[in-house]
Amino acid sequence: MDTADLDDPALTVSDCIPVSLVTRLMELGHEREVELQAGRGEWVCALEWSRLLGDRGQYDQALDVLGPYIATGWWPAARARADLLEEWGREQEAIDLSRPYARAGDSLVLDFFARLLARHGRAAEAFALLRPGIEDWFLARALVDVAEAAGRDEEVAALLQTRIEAAVPACDDPDCHRLRMEPSNAFALLATVRERQGRVDEAIALLRRREVTSVNSRDALADLLARHGRIEELRAYADSEYHGHAARSLAEVLEESGDVQGATDVYRAFTEKPHGMWQVAHLLSQLLLRRPLCQPWVRRPALSG
Repeated sequence: MDTADLDDPALTVSDCIPVSLVTRLMELGHEREVELQAGRGEWVCALEWSRLLGDRGQYDQALDVLGPYIATGWWPAARARADLLEEWGREQEAIDLSRPYARAGDSLVLDFFARLLARHGRAAEAFALLRPGIEDWFLARALVDVAEAAGRDEEVAALLQTRIEAAVPACDDPDCHRLRMEPSNAFALLATVRERQGRVDEAIALLRRREVTSVNSRDALADLLARHGRIEELRAYADSEYHGHAARSLAEVLEESGDVQGATDVYRAFTEKPHGMWQVAHLLSQLLLRRPLCQPWVRRPALSG
């Protein structure tokens, strides 16, 4: 077994027993089969078997299951062991296990390790670890998260402001308004810090300067306006925002306040826009399934003789 043997099946979910099947085997009581396959190099089986042993308090046996996988130097196996150790209250062992992997500089590992440190009273160390990676959008996001626990909001804000000021046009066209900025999410991250500090107007102004407005089907500006009850501003934004994500935030606020009709109207109004139907139709359908509106009874005319 080596890292190549493990990476391809784990990432492509091919040539390996899938999670759904392992879950079903466990539900049906076929624990011995899962244990057997774990020993044959089936990573999903090994992961589930180690978790089950840990739940039963058989900690050493659980760690032993992951041993052959960790021996290859494969990070996902080491992370799985670190997760178990942290869950069992053995966070120092989890830190010691993860540290050598973090030294290699992989962004995913650094993110995990820094957050692990921050969760256990070592936010300053996590901040120092991530600070050199401020130009990487992924590490910058982690840096902003740990800055709060480290009491370093102003410092990270200054770092982000410097990166914003260092942005350059993304193309040679003199009319180009797009910016090449590192990290690419600097506006959104600085807005997060400012909102945390209670400087909501500044956060809103920063989010209005973004080029990419929607991430994972959410719009940070719309969600910010919703969190702070700025409904009229949210209505105006929902009316102009293309993707329907601001309309979604507005509809969610209205639904939570009990105004289901208002939420429905928001979606229906958006469907009337060009391309609006395919962007919010599924959200409207889900809303109506959750909260069906009472429709007045309409008597049909009797059929004639």
